[in-house]
Amino acid sequence: MLRIHPFVMGHLIGAVMTGAIAGAFINPQASFIAAVSLAAGAAISSVVCQWRPGVEAPAWKLWSVAVFANPLMIAALVFMAVDWECVVGARRGWDCLGAAMAIAAAGLCLLPPVGGLLWRWWKRRVAPAA
Repeated sequence: MLRIHPFVMGHLIGAVMTGAIAGAFINPQASFIAAVSLAAGAAISSVVCQWRPGVEAPAWKLWSVAVFANPLMIAALVFMAVDWECVVGARRGWDCLGAAMAIAAAGLCLLPPVGGLLWRWWKRRVAPAA
């Protein structure tokens, strides 16, 4: 039987739930796209976390690697850097819609690793002592 680490499982489930809930504010199609996008980013991020620092690392290391190894977060940060005038408020209008979406995407990328850490904590708490 395939054994998935609790952090990875919680990270993936948290990503799907976060994307589905955030996209539901727009329409069902956006809910599906956001859930799949965040889940794909979380899957890639989980692979990186298993490699470095390892899924048994301290929570602060695991969270930071999980957030900044997510390709969606990297793309959002690059987009915000390119449209920095919109981010700091020097330029306004419809041209800043992409930067606003990048800020929202970056914010959504912060939540799924917390789900992974919570699931890892819960599984450790209820596991029998070896």
